[in-house]
Amino acid sequence: MSLPSGISRRVQQCIERLQVNDYEGSLVNLFPAIDKTAKKRRPREGVGKRIKSFLKDEEVLITAVGIGAIFKDCKFGRYAPEDLLYKFGRTSISHEGELDHRLTFNNSGRIEIADEKWSLPIGYVTAMALAVIVAPENIGERTKEGLQISFFDKSFKLNEVWGDPTSVREHICNRFNNESLFN
Repeated sequence: MSLPSGISRRVQQCIERLQVNDYEGSLVNLFPAIDKTAKKRRPREGVGKRIKSFLKDEEVLITAVGIGAIFKDCKFGRYAPEDLLYKFGRTSISHEGELDHRLTFNNSGRIEIADEKWSLPIGYVTAMALAVIVAPENIGERTKEGLQISFFDKSFKLNEVWGDPTSVREHICNRFNNESLFN
């Protein structure tokens, strides 16, 4: 097995930042992992298009785990979630070194959406990290032993699900009693 790439190192650092409630730091690490994964999936697309496409591809997993509901093909005001996360999250962090003030994350589990302000539960960041972890493009990645993500009363050891979305998707489908969520 090869050494972990920047993807698994960034995901591990994202999780470590989440554990100390450093949401911005978690995203500083997560967005490069998303981009590198998206580039494997869509090598011919530019950075913005491939990141937004990856987030769109994974919206069922991300919303199910991140907010406990499934949003698919939604637009809120002027923005679809992938557009907002790219513009106010990834682009702002990359160019200004911080999240845009219009995008915040909270521990309350609530969602607040308006044209000029979005507040998402921190579980949304965890869910985006999970989407990177289980992406088939990332088979063979590894993080330090013992790291896991728990949702819907079940824990998943990261090193057992890298590159394999099967068990995570099955768990989500069972939770929502809908076997066709990922079709």
